[in-house]
Amino acid sequence: MLKGAARIWFSRLTPSSISTFKELSAQFTTHFIGGHRYKRSTACLMSIKQGEDETLRSYISRLNKEALSIDEADNKILVAAFTNRLWKGKFLFSLYKSNSKTMSEVLYRATKYMNTEDALLA
Repeated sequence: MLKGAARIWFSRLTPSSISTFKELSAQFTTHFIGGHRYKRSTACLMSIKQGEDETLRSYISRLNKEALSIDEADNKILVAAFTNRLWKGKFLFSLYKSNSKTMSEVLYRATKYMNTEDALLA
């Protein structure tokens, strides 16, 4: 069963224009290959930098989104990418002080920090 874009593409094929499954497969691949997303390397994580006016919450969101597109991203790489491109300030100092080893520890500390900031602003 085809769904979505594949179903629309299939319905627009000229009747009797394809005679074998191999030909259908080749046409399908040719049509949809542009939409194929290749897995990215961990090196691209190192290029993500917290913007000058960017909130910690937004930076974490961007980094997490990028990390999801990488297969081999382990904790050490994620923590290094996160801390190396984070704005220098109280939160970064607290991360180095706590010596967090896993991304879940870093995100836990970040959540506590963001919640404290939100409470102080309110």
